[in-house]
Amino acid sequence: MQIRPMRPDDAERVALLCEQLGYASSKEQVLRYHAGLAVDEDQTILVAEAPAGQVVGWVHVHGHHWLGGPSHARIAGLVVDQSHRGRGIGKALVQAAEAWALERGYQEVVLNSNVVRERAHQFYRDLGYAVVKTQYQFRKGLAAR
Repeated sequence: MQIRPMRPDDAERVALLCEQLGYASSKEQVLRYHAGLAVDEDQTILVAEAPAGQVVGWVHVHGHHWLGGPSHARIAGLVVDQSHRGRGIGKALVQAAEAWALERGYQEVVLNSNVVRERAHQFYRDLGYAVVKTQYQFRKGLAAR
């Protein structure tokens, strides 16, 4: 298993994995987002590539800066193909995200996990992450004026 930065030719597979995470995506959307990484060096998408060359997982990590507390790295998304779970791929991706954060001087990694993803919660606890709070997420759609 190789962990490496995402390349444009990974976009279709990354989009399919987004769907396994529960978020509809397209190759074009992933390509547009990936293109933005060229101008924002404070984030990356790392992929897990199986020996046969197929992308079987990804992690998106970025720097998070705000006035209300210390800066930290945030894992914005993590998914491993459902047919490859339980093989240490998720752990390797998280460790790669943590290494990326350390290289940039972040001393902490933060992530959110939906309350219904109980297996994911145990996975993160097993990696040394602790629940520090629960909260509600509010959303409002904005229409063009």
